[in-house]
Amino acid sequence: MNLNNRKIFSVFFIGVAILYLLAIQSEHYLSEDLNVYEKIADGSSFNYLIIGDSIGRGAGAEKKELRWYSQLEVLLKDYSGSRGKRHLVVQSGATAFEGLYKFQKSHQSQNMDLIFIVFGENDRKYMDPDTFTFFYEKLVRDAKERHQGAEIITIIESSLKQEPYAEAIKRVSVHYGAKMVDMRIPFKESGMLTEHLTTDMVHPNGKGHQLYAYTILEMIKKNIRNEAEIASFPKSLTSKDDFYLDEKDDIAANLGFIDDHGVYVTMRPGDYLEYRFEGPILGLNAIRSEEGGMMNVYIDGEYVRTLSTWWPFTRERYLYIASGLEQGHHTVRFEVIEDVSASNKSEKSVVEISSIIVAKAKGN
Repeated sequence: MNLNNRKIFSVFFIGVAILYLLAIQSEHYLSEDLNVYEKIADGSSFNYLIIGDSIGRGAGAEKKELRWYSQLEVLLKDYSGSRGKRHLVVQSGATAFEGLYKFQKSHQSQNMDLIFIVFGENDRKYMDPDTFTFFYEKLVRDAKERHQGAEIITIIESSLKQEPYAEAIKRVSVHYGAKMVDMRIPFKESGMLTEHLTTDMVHPNGKGHQLYAYTILEMIKKNIRNEAEIASFPKSLTSKDDFYLDEKDDIAANLGFIDDHGVYVTMRPGDYLEYRFEGPILGLNAIRSEEGGMMNVYIDGEYVRTLSTWWPFTRERYLYIASGLEQGHHTVRFEVIEDVSASNKSEKSVVEISSIIVAKAKGN
């Protein structure tokens, strides 16, 4: 090949490469304008986020690849070649309050095309249906506000037997145009006993997670056929105030707790911590562990609830305490008691507190 031919070949090759790169770039920008259903139908990749509790996390599956979202990714790839890039904000035992706090503190560098919200089973233990509605809606709003182009899929967990909490999910889903999956229905229609679909009557096993995956796939395919619109951002159902949750760590009174690098620790019943705060919402940032103890919570001198800090693994947790308090100043006391969780098999009873969680108006 002489010099002139080489030059012609080089110019041709460079031209083809440029056209190829421009085509890819054009396709990339075009895909950015597509919603998640159009991306899946087109075989394009998409980002999705799960905000949830243990079922959202995939607990109960015998292997990682049997978790509902792992199976769903395979099904979508087989369906159209579309690949879902997974992002997780999940915690076993979490409520919508904890999910909201973790989401507000999380950072997604990429825009999400699809967001799954999976709560309810734990919330019923700590808050009434109206309170659950309030925090669940706030989570939907915050998710939609941060990822404006995202579809929202809400999941009523297969184990949820308390209808008022399921109705709360339905109400919020309808208001925002979120697509709801009621997993109680396919579990019932499967004809299989709960024992055969779960590991502990609550968490799905591999077969149960398969039902989740197939049910969600069928809903996505239906929405593609119907050219469904994604969730919207209407006015709030439950609140006129926009707020965020933040930590407050300055202590008003301390009897017996030891400061261990910002975590206050004690093993002695009768020891207490007090904080002063403002506003209608209160939570607690605490360490839960196998040696976790228990404490009574008093707000403005009135008993509110007893909290256990036992958990099978050591985790920093964000626990709901109260909401609907009057505006203005309040005092909360956490007082250690002798009782321990029946699950605590250790010889210790440790309470570890980092801070309280309060609501602040956006812009402050």
